[in-house]
Amino acid sequence: MLRNMPRIVIGIATVFAASLAVAQGGFNGPGRYQIANLKSNRLMALDRNDRTTVVQLAPRGDDSESWVLEPGPAGSFFLRSALNGRALQITSNSKSTPVVCARFDGSPAQQWRLEPGKDGNPMITSVANGRVLDIPDGSSREGVRIQIYDRNGDANQRFLFRRVREDRDRERERRDRWSKDH
Repeated sequence: MLRNMPRIVIGIATVFAASLAVAQGGFNGPGRYQIANLKSNRLMALDRNDRTTVVQLAPRGDDSESWVLEPGPAGSFFLRSALNGRALQITSNSKSTPVVCARFDGSPAQQWRLEPGKDGNPMITSVANGRVLDIPDGSSREGVRIQIYDRNGDANQRFLFRRVREDRDRERERRDRWSKDH
């Protein structure tokens, strides 16, 4: 029993450190957020024209730039657009492939993990292929499509989460469900 103790302590310390690191980026459980890229300072947004294309934009103060994070299987999350309820999804396993918002189906292509980056700010990692959300070339241009790419941990792959005020009952219910599972 004592031989396993250091592994248990290290495991607990790792989970605790990962939780603190993700919290550093502003994420504190299920709810509604604006998600800003660390390098570009632009928000992840749903293109209001086609309502499926995911781009980066300067803040406009509407639902197209808000995302509802809901618990998924095995510690993952679904990122759903507050504009239409569609889920952030990969469309291919190839790097440099833009992500889209698609009808919610709960598949692995729509499941994401928040993992601490170099500075503790989270990277958003696809459960399906292990690639992360990425702003191509770290661009700060309006309307640049967000893609998946191999993990390098640079600022164009790390994000800041800012909770958006929502109906308190819905927020409390979502947090309670998440707390029971963790």
